Amino acid sequence: MTLSYLTDDCFYYILQYLQNDGSTLFNCLLVNRFWCKTTIPLLYANPFAIKISTKRHLIISTIIFCFNRAEILQLKEQLEVNQINNINIDEEHKPLFEYPKYLENYNELEIDSAILRYCSGLSISYNKLYDEIIPIFQQSILRQSRNIKKLEITLDLFYKKSFKNFNVQNSNLNLIKLNSLIIRLNGTVNNEIGQEFLSNIADVSSNLRLLKINLNQRSRRLLVNPTTSNNLIDTTTWEKLYRIIQGQNKLKIFIIWNCFLLNNILSSLESQKYSLVHMVFNHTNFVNVNLKSLNNLYNLEYLIFKYCEGLLLNQCDILNFASFKLKELSLRRNKWDDDITLSIIKYLGEPLQRISVENITIPLIENISLYCPNLILLRIGIFSHVDFSELSFYRKLANNVPINISKISFYVNSHISNNFLKFKEFLENCHNNFEMINLNHNIELEFLKIVLNYIERSNNNLKTLGMIILDKKFNEEELKLLNQIKDKGIKLVEFNSIHYIQVA
Repeated sequence: MTLSYLTDDCFYYILQYLQNDGSTLFNCLLVNRFWCKTTIPLLYANPFAIKISTKRHLIISTIIFCFNRAEILQLKEQLEVNQINNINIDEEHKPLFEYPKYLENYNELEIDSAILRYCSGLSISYNKLYDEIIPIFQQSILRQSRNIKKLEITLDLFYKKSFKNFNVQNSNLNLIKLNSLIIRLNGTVNNEIGQEFLSNIADVSSNLRLLKINLNQRSRRLLVNPTTSNNLIDTTTWEKLYRIIQGQNKLKIFIIWNCFLLNNILSSLESQKYSLVHMVFNHTNFVNVNLKSLNNLYNLEYLIFKYCEGLLLNQCDILNFASFKLKELSLRRNKWDDDITLSIIKYLGEPLQRISVENITIPLIENISLYCPNLILLRIGIFSHVDFSELSFYRKLANNVPINISKISFYVNSHISNNFLKFKEFLENCHNNFEMINLNHNIELEFLKIVLNYIERSNNNLKTLGMIILDKKFNEEELKLLNQIKDKGIKLVEFNSIHYIQVA
């Protein structure tokens, strides 16, 4: 009988399943030429990821072989200046592949980490590594990258000395395949290379699905007077950012950090009103912001406010006319009056299926009950002692949780005393329809009894129970109760595996 062989395509698909297993991919390189040729693009698509960090020092050694002559001279010069002579750089060695051209995920911080690890044995200061050595590698990798799909970069990188001769247009850098961009601006980007880089993105990258802009403007003086932030980001840079936003075909996720000039950003996002689904405001100031543009994002389903401030009640009224129907709303650590949160839930609550709130009050849970008839999952975080010291609060909270909510995730700060009694009070008074209960409480005998009582009272509606599972040996009574809970079909999971708040 003739022996059948797998086709080359079959080998390719098999190797694709190993693309996050760096150690195995390294071994596959040695099988034969075909395996080597097929494995290299997979291995170098995301070589600096944490999951395949065990071979990162080999990755950096290989990257050096891909330096051009100018980059080799730069590196040698810096090594000589710092009296480093234990790195052998062979200028005549020609690599088998143009390894950086396969890079699909350019994450500046991951690359920095890999280079720092590679240089850990060198007698050179941390600051010199960051300012003089690492930028040489970053420049070389960027220059040769032709297939980047995910880019995370700080524009301060272009201020480094080694980038002074970097030419975006004349390099092989090609960002036409880019679908995810995370860009950090620590200040004004008034150097020519940084502006050229932004222009290149605006000109060729029109298929972003995710765009995250971190303006990093939160200095002491900005906290006192946020309006001075416009002096940090120059007008030309703002215009390029607006162009990047407006030039996308179907942007799905937009995340903005540390922004104090939001009106023009929101106006630019109106160009994405038919595609944008997920919006995150993080450390954002809403002083004098008109939310009318936000209203016009027709397909918005996920909205997150985290560490935001400056929003006033009269600004929220426009949300009563929102064109979108949210599925999920998250309100976390925001510095505004409780009335603002009540108002947002009132105007946006009707279609909500999932909501995350913190330091919940009885008026807030009443608003949720009144205005969120379609809610399935409620995530609650309690970090403050205010209004939560009385056990009667937890009884009132339990009595006001709407019966349509079938999943609840409940986090109480460990510094708040008597968590056991508070969880007990809640579980003994809440409705019987929960399919999932997620509590940051230890697995211990008395609490397991309370949980078991709830399960029996609820006629086995509960399917999933999240608790803090400590690394300990359970005693005989605890094991007995755990087995009784499992025998009722309850899936036990560790609390941290069910995030009580979904953030980006």
